[in-house]
Amino acid sequence: MTAESGSLDRSGDLPPELRPLRDGDPARIGPYRVVGRLGEGGMGTVFGALDAGDRCIAVKVIHRRFAADPRFRARFAEEAELMRRVGGLCTAAVHACDTEAEQPWLATDFVPGPTLRRHVQENGPLTGAMLLAFAAGTAEALQAVHAAGVVHCDLKPANVILSPDGPKVLDFGIAHPASAVPQDEVFGSPGWISPERLAGAPGRPSADMFAWGGMVAFAATGRAPFGSGTGAEPLRRTREETPDLDGVPAGLLPLVTRALAKDPAERPTAEAAFHAVLELAEPETAAGADAATDPRTDPGQRLRDLLAHRWTGIDVSWHRPARWVAAAAAVGAVAAQSGAGALGGAAATGATTAAGSAGIGTTGAAAAGGGLAGGGLAKGLAIAAAAVVTAGAVATGGYFAAGALAARDGNGTEPSPGPTSPQETVAHAVDLALAADGFEITEVARLTAEAATAQAPPGIAAADYIALTEVTWRYRYDATAAEPTFETLVTGDEFGDHYVRVGDDVMYRDEFLQSAWQRNPGQVGGVPVDPDDHTPEAALAGLRAIAESGDVTAHGAARQDGVAATRYSGTFALTEVVDPGSGEEGETQAPFELWLTEEGFPLRLEYTGSDTEHVVDYLGFGPIEIDAPGLGAAPAGDCGTATTPDGRVVEVDSQARELPCDEAVGIVNAYFNGDAVSPPGGGGSGGFATVNGEWTCGWASVGAIETMAPGERIGGCTFDADPSRGGIAFLKTG
Repeated sequence: MTAESGSLDRSGDLPPELRPLRDGDPARIGPYRVVGRLGEGGMGTVFGALDAGDRCIAVKVIHRRFAADPRFRARFAEEAELMRRVGGLCTAAVHACDTEAEQPWLATDFVPGPTLRRHVQENGPLTGAMLLAFAAGTAEALQAVHAAGVVHCDLKPANVILSPDGPKVLDFGIAHPASAVPQDEVFGSPGWISPERLAGAPGRPSADMFAWGGMVAFAATGRAPFGSGTGAEPLRRTREETPDLDGVPAGLLPLVTRALAKDPAERPTAEAAFHAVLELAEPETAAGADAATDPRTDPGQRLRDLLAHRWTGIDVSWHRPARWVAAAAAVGAVAAQSGAGALGGAAATGATTAAGSAGIGTTGAAAAGGGLAGGGLAKGLAIAAAAVVTAGAVATGGYFAAGALAARDGNGTEPSPGPTSPQETVAHAVDLALAADGFEITEVARLTAEAATAQAPPGIAAADYIALTEVTWRYRYDATAAEPTFETLVTGDEFGDHYVRVGDDVMYRDEFLQSAWQRNPGQVGGVPVDPDDHTPEAALAGLRAIAESGDVTAHGAARQDGVAATRYSGTFALTEVVDPGSGEEGETQAPFELWLTEEGFPLRLEYTGSDTEHVVDYLGFGPIEIDAPGLGAAPAGDCGTATTPDGRVVEVDSQARELPCDEAVGIVNAYFNGDAVSPPGGGGSGGFATVNGEWTCGWASVGAIETMAPGERIGGCTFDADPSRGGIAFLKTG
């Protein structure tokens, strides 16, 4: 079912926190009526749905490739049962799950509100009673989690929601396929993993308390205690340096310092931290009180009172359950017409249900709170499911069963085995990357010496030709945006093509033009644009192909760029263009070398195609913020027209600051007419030329223009002294 197949194709038809359904999406999941999509990540899709009482529910559905793994299903069932037992005021309740469905699913509270990370970025650190309420609530949540025999293992600011009723630690338990995690492998988020976990120790409640201390410090100061950055550097700081706690209030400082101790034995338990923060918040409460008669001696009631009176300023007015109910009726009508199916059966066959007692104010249609204006979604919506959707994207995270981890000491049951082959380890690296809060990757492609020697024009040395033809790709992925955002920048020499994907929209801008974006162009410069090329999965396609190869060998420990890693080598099936003229593709068995970090993330990939050498550097995995462009149409040519040397009329649009339209048209005409142009006549050739010594202009070849649609940019100019000033675009007329 898609928005195009029914009436839900207008932004006003769905609540702002939901996105339209797509082909193949279910109309029902167990007993829940599906309303729209809340987000998607490497492990699955999270749907917004309604239960029989019209409560708003988040339902995580696991991707088919993980559903096919029986070990994953077994661990899914084990952890779902543990999560069901988690109580607490500041956790999100698990309502039901079906581990036997074709695609397993789990339903939890829908929790509206910004993540701690987003709230601090936009509003600054928490202070006073709000900070103490946050520290107490998150400690209480960890107390409940640990009491249920669960260890969180990925607590961080992006994984806690500030709901109107209090902070919520959400259930991330099935965000990673536990069957793919070796016992001695660490996963989590750099900068928040405890030192003993980095050294290979099992996950224990004390590791969660280390993350809790860091998170409270972040809430109080707006800074991560071990600094910013991704990859190996935060891990080194965590192991070797003292945390930056400057700005943590004096009352909290001793407790936070203990929580961040390198020795886990020195850290407080979650219960001790919870009681200590309550005493800081209300030192007189229970002092001399009769425990038998004074309800304030009950820690749970004291937390309720603290949140009721001190937790303020969290606005989620954009969330209106009535809009979900109204949208559900329209979605149901579309589903009936399109024949959309169900997961798990109408009665949730095989489902395990939960009472939903955890969480403050989770009764009634609001599910977990009431009301930001519709545009507030882009500033920090986050909801819970088996894997968490943070600001509209599935976040990193993983609960480990404490009992299963105890098996490493000879106690408890044997945990599920980890990867048994190099291919499975590489596949796990891909899954870690896709489940992270984001990533940044660069790839450089160069001609081989043999290809450059054969292809270089007369008079150009092979080494110079390699430098001239080198191409660089930059990939950036922000999974924590209101809608997951992916960016591709393809550069040859100093100019390049810039793509940004937001949901189903792919926007293109020529980096040289510095002008407005085109939305979903069919082609660029005569070359078709394939939306599937601009996705996080496409950026990791080389790794995925290696995971599917029959020729992968592990060579043991190595160092790459000063980082401890494991090296792999072999060959994989590389699809590449074998005929540039026709665009025909072929398959090459490409030799490669790959390095994975000790934590299991990819670090570097080097491979060679039929005539090119590639070096891929994975710069880090963590929050990568992308300033996504607006979804406006291409420039409208508001400045007038100019005429090309062959008599073609083009529309001129100026995006440059302090440049009147008549001057913009004059610059373009000067370029085409060869007036004050260097080199002389450059404008007539379709190549680059400089106008008046200030503006560099260029336009596409005539052949390419013939294949382009009206309104597409066929060229433009940039101001040499300050490209950020903006540019001039000229567009093909109808």
